[in-house]
Amino acid sequence: MNAVKSVAARVSLAIVVALIVLLTIFPSLDLGISTLFFTPDTGFTIDGVWYERMVYRSVQYLLILVGLGLLLMWVNGRRLAPEATKLISGRQLVFLLLLLALGPGLLVNEGMKENWGRSRPVDLLQFGGDKTFSPAFVFSDQGGKSFPSGHAAAAFYLVAVAFVVVPRRRLWLWLAFGYGVLVGGMRVASGGHFLSDVVTSVLVVWLMTIVLYRLVFGRMPAWSDDKA
Repeated sequence: MNAVKSVAARVSLAIVVALIVLLTIFPSLDLGISTLFFTPDTGFTIDGVWYERMVYRSVQYLLILVGLGLLLMWVNGRRLAPEATKLISGRQLVFLLLLLALGPGLLVNEGMKENWGRSRPVDLLQFGGDKTFSPAFVFSDQGGKSFPSGHAAAAFYLVAVAFVVVPRRRLWLWLAFGYGVLVGGMRVASGGHFLSDVVTSVLVVWLMTIVLYRLVFGRMPAWSDDKA
């Protein structure tokens, strides 16, 4: 099982890195992909429609529910279950809370988004706005907050939650991954982010997961090391 997870994880990571490299070398691909969802007369077609807003808002509420759920699982485990049968240990709780705070929270939202300056697609001249396009990983003076995607980072964080809480139930991993793809896709389709914003968020959360897991547990995650 670990070997299968390891191969899947490495292939997925290779795809993410390849996309980032491709979009960095050919930044016009970002514009081209966003153009697919833009109609000159109406703008980004799904921007503001009910299901786009529902997915957008669901991230905040889901994170709150997950956070409360993790705390309740830990508290009930301490009160009712012996150490061997706890749903979540104190160390696992610390890891997941740290990952949320430092990954999607501090690094993505407070660090990169606030200082990179990249304009969102919906604000660009090409899509009826007044801002100038800047490639991924290039600092901009446009004052935008597009790079990277905070919602995508938060959504893909749930993959780490599923991995820690229900590591043997692949269905939950796929559901969490699918939710991340849905949120990221909606942000691109609505003109809120470029594809490179989304895949960069995935990479940031992924790398932060590996680093923090190593620091908190003293070993690599099982899906990144066949011997774990």
